[in-house]
Amino acid sequence: MLDPVTAFAAATSAFNFIKKAVEAGRELEDVGGQLGTWFGACADLKRAEEESRDPPLFRKLLHRGSVEQEALDNLMRRKKIEQQEKELRELIVYRFGVDVYREMMEERRAIRESRDRLAAKQRRNQKKAAQNLIAMLIVVAILAVPLAFAWLIVGRKD
Repeated sequence: MLDPVTAFAAATSAFNFIKKAVEAGRELEDVGGQLGTWFGACADLKRAEEESRDPPLFRKLLHRGSVEQEALDNLMRRKKIEQQEKELRELIVYRFGVDVYREMMEERRAIRESRDRLAAKQRRNQKKAAQNLIAMLIVVAILAVPLAFAWLIVGRKD
């Protein structure tokens, strides 16, 4: 998992590359990989910010920054990403038209929903596996207690 600062730096780097490349005359198709990198870094940033809202205990204890500073940093990063997305949307719309941008956003939404469903299914399967493991341990414990007593009783008769 990336921290928000690293994810933001990756997004900004990819954005700057895309912008400079397009300004230098390269086609938007040529920087598609960097566009994917930018979207991926934005997703990482969002995930990192969500996870930072409920950090692990060791981070809570060791983190010295103020709450206000962290909130301001998160807000400034989000606003900058929004501005970058607006500029990228304008580049895409200028090159391909509004319909292509809408289609890309619909495809993005469909992929995200599909991944979210898959993640939810994996969480359910993990929960079910944990419950099954606990049930098996309980059954083993229930069976082991009488067997241990029987072994002790048989062992004393000798």
